[in-house]
Amino acid sequence: MASSPSMLPAFHAALDGDSTAEIDQRDMCRASFLFLAMGFGYLFPYWALAQPVDYWHLLFPSFNVEFSISCAYNIASTAALVGILCHGGKQRYTGRIVGGFVAQVVVLVVLPASYFVLPAPALLFQSAHLTMVLASTVVVAIAGSFLDSSVFALAALFPHGGAIANVQLGIGLSLLVTALYRDATKAFFADDMVVASTMLYFGAGAITVGGGIAAYFVLLRLPLTRACLKADAAQDTVHFSLLQKVLVNQLLVAASCLCTLLLWPGVVSAIPSYQFPHLNANGWWPLLLMTVYAASDVAGRVGVQHVRLGVTAATIWKLVLPRFLLVPLLVGAATGAIAHDAISIAGVVVLGVTHGYVGTLSVVVVNHIVDATEQSATGMLSVFFLNAGLVAGATLSLGLANVVGL
Repeated sequence: MASSPSMLPAFHAALDGDSTAEIDQRDMCRASFLFLAMGFGYLFPYWALAQPVDYWHLLFPSFNVEFSISCAYNIASTAALVGILCHGGKQRYTGRIVGGFVAQVVVLVVLPASYFVLPAPALLFQSAHLTMVLASTVVVAIAGSFLDSSVFALAALFPHGGAIANVQLGIGLSLLVTALYRDATKAFFADDMVVASTMLYFGAGAITVGGGIAAYFVLLRLPLTRACLKADAAQDTVHFSLLQKVLVNQLLVAASCLCTLLLWPGVVSAIPSYQFPHLNANGWWPLLLMTVYAASDVAGRVGVQHVRLGVTAATIWKLVLPRFLLVPLLVGAATGAIAHDAISIAGVVVLGVTHGYVGTLSVVVVNHIVDATEQSATGMLSVFFLNAGLVAGATLSLGLANVVGL
């Protein structure tokens, strides 16, 4: 992505006081990779909670807990972001980023361990396990909110816009890797060893998230990062005039996320196989659909870095609104009104590709209409509207599930 012309003077002014006279392209490449690693890490726990469909069905055979996890996560995340925005003030990057990652690692260790501590998940004790799962989801959400606001705000300070796109790519890759982790751990064990495969899955996830902490400290050591943090002294906090400037585009960011969470993970995981019913019985079909979605999402995010289709902040709506046509298609596949696996897979692919492409591009183009001193605050606003769309979609998804009987 071409850099914002208004951003470069402020950045070079910061560089004048440093030993480096011009942007070190090697540092920019390193920073882009490290932002990808941080984006990969900080949403990994949420994807980890969404992916083990067979384990949740073992714990909660009488209902689809994926809807509750999605709703709890997004409500807690948005509430935390509101608090962060209202508190205002300058970013404390290290405390928020490191603290957020540590909290998420702890959850990925404690949650699976609770299976062996709490009473057996019979119907009588489902509430204890449900409380643990939802409480863990809330902790992950709050930690993720601090990471969200700080990582995007920090990425917005870097020139050429590549940092934000790489954070988004890292998020998509983490979704794909969690899906592949779950497929691999399930394949490694027999079909009746769901608990053992899930323990391995969460353990691998905890190690992966810990890598985000290492990536952040390596990022801090780059001369380019030090220069960007000096420029951060001139950054504005969120104010009403900035909100007025970006409101329409931020609402489109929210709308794209709403459409996705209306269907994923709840509706997607509820779609049965019509041509291969044995894949429903052994729990493989929903895992395969989740993996297809994750791979498609990454393809869309990679596409943003190579093809923009001439989309601008003024025209992004032409890509956002047509996505809602996927709602009746995938709901029909989940309820049996559309009973063919090829249609189900095609719908999931389109949902994933468009979420990765349109969702990422809708965030990127917002930064094209603000000044250099508004970049960091715009990043925080984008995170807030993104999460507002997610919570709206997750909430509507719960209602949709009740209406259509999923």
